Amino acid sequence: MNGINYKLYGFISGVFFFVLIIVAPVPKTMLYIGSKTVLSHADNHVLQNIGIKKASDITKENFIIFSKKSKNVLVKVPKNFSKTGYKGIKLSKGKGKRLSDLFYIQANAIKMTIAIAVLMAIFWITEAIPIPITSLLPLLLFPVLNISNLKYISFPGFFNPAHLYMHYLIILFLAGFTIAEAMKKWNLHRRISLFFLSKTDFTPYKIIFSFMLITAFLSMFISNTATTAMMLPIGLGIIATATNNAGKSNFGKVLMLGIAYSASIGGVGTLIGTPPNVVLAGFADTLLGVKITFGNWLLIGLPITIIMLPVTFMILIKLFPIEKVDVTGGRNRIKSELGKMGKFSRGEKNTLIIFIIVALIWIFEKNIKDLFHLPWVNDAVVGVFAILLFYIIPVDFKKWEFTLDWNSNKKLPWGTLLLFGGGLALGTGLDKTGAASYIAQSLTSFNSVSFLIVLLSTVFLMVFLTEITSNTASTNMMLPILFSIGLTTAHNPLVLMTAGAIGASMAFMLPVATPPNALVFGSGYIKIKDMMKAGIFLNFISILLITILLYFYKFYIPVFSK
Repeated sequence: MNGINYKLYGFISGVFFFVLIIVAPVPKTMLYIGSKTVLSHADNHVLQNIGIKKASDITKENFIIFSKKSKNVLVKVPKNFSKTGYKGIKLSKGKGKRLSDLFYIQANAIKMTIAIAVLMAIFWITEAIPIPITSLLPLLLFPVLNISNLKYISFPGFFNPAHLYMHYLIILFLAGFTIAEAMKKWNLHRRISLFFLSKTDFTPYKIIFSFMLITAFLSMFISNTATTAMMLPIGLGIIATATNNAGKSNFGKVLMLGIAYSASIGGVGTLIGTPPNVVLAGFADTLLGVKITFGNWLLIGLPITIIMLPVTFMILIKLFPIEKVDVTGGRNRIKSELGKMGKFSRGEKNTLIIFIIVALIWIFEKNIKDLFHLPWVNDAVVGVFAILLFYIIPVDFKKWEFTLDWNSNKKLPWGTLLLFGGGLALGTGLDKTGAASYIAQSLTSFNSVSFLIVLLSTVFLMVFLTEITSNTASTNMMLPILFSIGLTTAHNPLVLMTAGAIGASMAFMLPVATPPNALVFGSGYIKIKDMMKAGIFLNFISILLITILLYFYKFYIPVFSK
């Protein structure tokens, strides 16, 4: 099946299931969840009129009784809940809507939100239309289907989808992209890699591990794809200078795989290292009210990077034993490349200084806020500060040339930012309408399964799902479901969501799984069977590692401050 047909079938199936869900009748369970959602936004007088004290008093067993009572209760629904407050639905003395009608409208909104989620999931997986364009669908479909409003917070969605496209974490990732673009513009990332490689002992094992270490570090701040694209030609240059036909030996194979795998592993280390991390932080904020900062993510992501990197190195050299290869000639090549770069340019110096300052502020943000009494500072504010510095610190003041200009910033992956916004809008819709609760009710079978098995299954699913789909799209699609499973199993949903986000970065088996894999596969030194041989081992090792760490971290993850 060629790519065009695959996308065509994806488009047709997405639209088909969307329409099918829209026209389907509202299930009774959905009506029950809808009633609880409505009553959670009703004031105490409304609750008293149907004989309950709080929304949770309604159960599946007594729902019919209270549903009948609700037919005789008239209520007023505010146009804007941000003005009237969370409990904005009040009794109406004259004209108003029957409370039972609100139950049905809310249940129908749940059904339509699930329809939107299914449509977007199929489009994301099949890429029937470009992923960023799919991510704009909430801005169209939520208002068109009267689930939400683009101007204010309204019934039955209780959220504004437009606001999510400028979530503070999107601004944070924009700052990360800007830092990366500055590094690429002035070739600072290349200088860093060449400098550290020039200090390495040029033996096969040490040069491979040095490449992996440098690649992992750079990918914590630069996209995995850009890091791989930069390290790949340097690695190919080392192979070219080696003796004993290194290009056809296991040395070349391990070096290429090591670069690709390290890029993915390094991205997990920091909050801005890879999109799934920021997607998780966004959902944690919008669904759970939990703030994941740059600093406290290091306590979760960095240990995984630190453990996975040497483990990956050991697996690669065990599977592909390295023959005697002389790579000492590569030292002269590295020094020659470094010499060609000349002295530090003003742009490099500016970028390095800004990067160090911002990274330190992100890491020690809490201490700085407490010391200088700056409660309004967060990662996004620091990110905007970084962006401004790039545009106001000059490279040549007389020529009015600065570290970055807008032409440089046009190269940023704006589509990825749209993807974040679309994912957050969809996830918030699932939560606020009650669709997530409905999904949770449908997953009651998980109640009888131990949390360890649920956690293991989550990581397993995400690791292998991301082998064939975009890791960012699959994270956007799966985290609301993992949130629902967490609600069902009465375990911290954040543990499952974290497992899903990290698992989405561990794709090692296929060239199509992630751009770093595709790039090194294109070098010609790796066959698919080589990548699958190493990848299957690393997939299962990462599954076990993530499961074990997060199982014990379930007591520790609340370090993310509310």
